[in-house]
Amino acid sequence: MKRYWLLAALLLLAACGPVIEVSVPNPVDVVAQQAVEQSLTKVLPQNELPFSDDFESYQVGELLTLAAPDSYRLWGDCDGKKDYAFVVETVGPSGKTEKAAAVQYPCGGGGGLHALTTGADDWANYRAQVSFKVGDDQWWVYLNINGNGAHAYVLEVYGKTATLYKQIGKERTVVAKRDVSGPRNDGAWHTLLAEARTDGVRVTVDGEVFADFKDDDPAFSHGGFGIQASRLGRRMVISSWSFTPLLP
Repeated sequence: MKRYWLLAALLLLAACGPVIEVSVPNPVDVVAQQAVEQSLTKVLPQNELPFSDDFESYQVGELLTLAAPDSYRLWGDCDGKKDYAFVVETVGPSGKTEKAAAVQYPCGGGGGLHALTTGADDWANYRAQVSFKVGDDQWWVYLNINGNGAHAYVLEVYGKTATLYKQIGKERTVVAKRDVSGPRNDGAWHTLLAEARTDGVRVTVDGEVFADFKDDDPAFSHGGFGIQASRLGRRMVISSWSFTPLLP
C-alpha cells in the first residue's frame, strides 16, 4: 500500500510542478544569424578571383550578406544596422528593367564607413569594372582592403575633387588629389574601372582619370574592394560588377 501512496504523491508533484519549455531554434534563423555575425566580424568574404555578379539570381529586397554570404560583407557599423546593401529593381543601362544592388547610406552625419565589400586578402593585381549610378555628390571606393580592414586605399569623390587616401585602422592620410569634371550624381549609368596592383592603384570613371598612384608599400599591395554612398538615405546602385586578374 505504501508503494501506491508514494506513486500517487509523485504523480501529484509532477502535475503541480513548474512546466519547463524547451525552445528549439529554427534552422533558417540560425543560418541567418550566423551570416549577420560574420558580417559584423569579417571585412571581406575571402572569395576567389575572378568574380562577377549581375544580381539577377537574387530576389528583390534580399540582403546581399544573407543571400550570398560567401561573396559579400559589410564594412562599418551604424548602431548595429546591417541592412543597407540589398537587391532592387531598376531601369538598367540597356533601358530595360533589371535587378541591381543598392548600397544605401544608413546613418546621419555623412562620411562614415559603411561599404559593401567583396574579395579576399590575397587578391592582387586585379581589374574591377563597375556599372553604377549614384544620387550623392560624395561617394567612396576602397581598394586593396586587407588585414580585416587594417589597410586600404580610399578614394573619396566629393563634388569636383577626387582624393586618394591610405588608411591604416581609422587613420587616413592624403596621398593624391586631383580635379575632376564632376561626381556623376546625375542619375545616369557610369562605368568605373579600377586597377589594384601590387605597386599602386588607378581609377577611371567614363574614361576620366580619378586616381593614378604608384606605391611600393607592401602593406597596400593586395586585398579586396568596397564601395558606398555618403549621406543618409542616398544610394550607390550597381547594375553589375566584375573582378578579373590583370595580365602580367
